[in-house]
Amino acid sequence: MVSIMLFTYCLKSTAQKKSAVVFNSYNTAGFIAGKLPVAFSAQTENGITYKKWFAGAGFAIDLYYKETLPLFAAVKKEISLKTNSLFFYVNAGKNIVAKHKKIVGTFSTVETRGGFYGDAGVGYKIKIAKKGSIFFSLGNTVKNIRQIETASDGFGMPRISDSHYKFSRLVFRMGYQF
Repeated sequence: MVSIMLFTYCLKSTAQKKSAVVFNSYNTAGFIAGKLPVAFSAQTENGITYKKWFAGAGFAIDLYYKETLPLFAAVKKEISLKTNSLFFYVNAGKNIVAKHKKIVGTFSTVETRGGFYGDAGVGYKIKIAKKGSIFFSLGNTVKNIRQIETASDGFGMPRISDSHYKFSRLVFRMGYQF
C-alpha cells in the first residue's frame, strides 16, 4: 500500500515538472573491420529518452566471421552542441547464432553457440527535421562465439574439439534517429 502511494506521488511530481519522456528509435547500417575481411552490420535500437539519456533494447545482424543476431540493452548519453549533438553509447547482450549446426563430412558436425556481445563508442548527430536526425558513430564491438566439432576417428571413437573465439572489432555506422 505504501509503495502504491509513493509511486502515485512520484507520478504526480514528475507530471508537474513537465519532464518529457520521449520514444526514440535508432536505425543503422555499417561496417565491421578486424583481422578478417570487412563485414556488414545493421541494427535497430528502440527505447525512451529522458534528459539527454536514452535507454532501450536492440537487435542487430552481425555478419563478421559467423552470422549472429545480437540482442542487447542500449544506453546513450547526449551532449548538445547548438542544433547538433555528440553522444556516447554502450550496448551489451547476447549473440544468437543464425546457423547453429553444420554437417562437415559423413561423420563430422560443427555446432556453433553464441556468447557475449558488447559495443561501445562515440557518435555525432545532425538534426535534419523537427523529430529526426542522421548520425554517424565509431566504436569497438566484441563478439564471443563457441564452436564444438565432433568427429569420428575412423574406429568409431568420438573426437571432440571445443574452440572459443573472441572478436574485438572496429565498427563504423550511419543511421537515422526519430
